[in-house]
Amino acid sequence: MRKETEIIERNGKLFILDAWISHFTKPIQYRTAWPTGLYTSDFPQFIGQHVKLEDYGVARFADGTLIGLENRGETRPVAEYCEERPIPKPRGAREYRNGQWYR
Repeated sequence: MRKETEIIERNGKLFILDAWISHFTKPIQYRTAWPTGLYTSDFPQFIGQHVKLEDYGVARFADGTLIGLENRGETRPVAEYCEERPIPKPRGAREYRNGQWYR
């Protein structure tokens, strides 16, 4: 199970943040935030837990427990809770393409 994929709380609701992924053409990494439709007050024990996203909008905890995304397979990410960070340019690198820096 990827430890970077986790459940977070934003404005009283639970979201699943994907693992960091390198952008293909820009020198950034990003994480996509998927809404679960669950309220933090109902499931505070889920915050910080790691899950694995599976097909059809379902996420699985390490113990096998399943939770669904807000609209299952039709769920769209919420842009305001997605995260991104720059990938620093290594010394001697000239160009970023295909998800990495080249000299």
